[in-house]
Amino acid sequence: MFLKLPKRFYGASPVQFLYKIDKSEVFVKREDRLFFSQGTKIRKLLGIYRRLATYLPSEKIQNVVLQGNIHSNAILAGILFFRWLGTPTKIIGYSRNLQLRSPASILAERFSEVVIYPTRREWEHRILELPADVRGGTMLRLDRIDGDVEVPTNGMQILLPEYLFCQNALNGLAPLWDEIDPKEFDCIVLDVGSGITWLSALEWNRLPVFGVTLGLSKRKMQVWMESHRAGLDLKQIAIPYDSLIEPKAELPFASFSFGETESWHDKAKQLWKKTGIYFESVYACKTLSVLESMVLKGKLEGRILYIYQGGILQNFSTDALSE
Repeated sequence: MFLKLPKRFYGASPVQFLYKIDKSEVFVKREDRLFFSQGTKIRKLLGIYRRLATYLPSEKIQNVVLQGNIHSNAILAGILFFRWLGTPTKIIGYSRNLQLRSPASILAERFSEVVIYPTRREWEHRILELPADVRGGTMLRLDRIDGDVEVPTNGMQILLPEYLFCQNALNGLAPLWDEIDPKEFDCIVLDVGSGITWLSALEWNRLPVFGVTLGLSKRKMQVWMESHRAGLDLKQIAIPYDSLIEPKAELPFASFSFGETESWHDKAKQLWKKTGIYFESVYACKTLSVLESMVLKGKLEGRILYIYQGGILQNFSTDALSE
């Protein structure tokens, strides 16, 4: 059994020319055109789905449990994807501001069972404290299915990892790179959140790949990668951390805080007028600004392909979603 989605939801995303900077040319691979702009997140979920397809839809799986920040793109994409499949979802998440409303949190409340904690630390503590009979009995972690543990016939909850960071998601990203002709470009630039898309590009290993670290600092990202790579089949790959770009090092006077929105909304408007494409302000606008700075400084040159990973839905007004 496999998804019967229209190809625009999971097929090859288009590549478009964006603009020239001096003698260099910038192109964009438009992952934002996939499945309600869920882009690379939907590719990860397709990889996970391929592992669960034997059991979906069926009474064997009571629900799929998503975990992490309630406002994250991973939570939002997971809710939409499994809602389309007809598989119930449950969210075990956290929010540092319980009054904050976002598209992800609104859809979670509307379509999922939600358990929310006020801090990341408390959430981590609760996840680790899940009773053994829950973790191995009525709730099964995805990595245990990876190990060919058979799903029981009774209602089972499948716990997906935070950020969808797992081997199945990595497998789901592989077709993205097969859609790119390496002879057409000199390098690839993408934004790095959890880092799994960057790792997938490194595994492909056909072009130099530069990742702009927007989720964590470069130092913290390296620690994160080393602590999580054991769960991926990448043990033989030497990760080139020098190709991670600290955005503050390129644009020291810009604010890359997730709370800073006004200046990046202005950048989104500028790019819309220039290219006719809406680039979301949390990741894409920041990465393109860093890319432009690096080209002007001579650190990047030639034909540069930016991977636009989607996530536009998170920029929609929550007023419309709340009605």
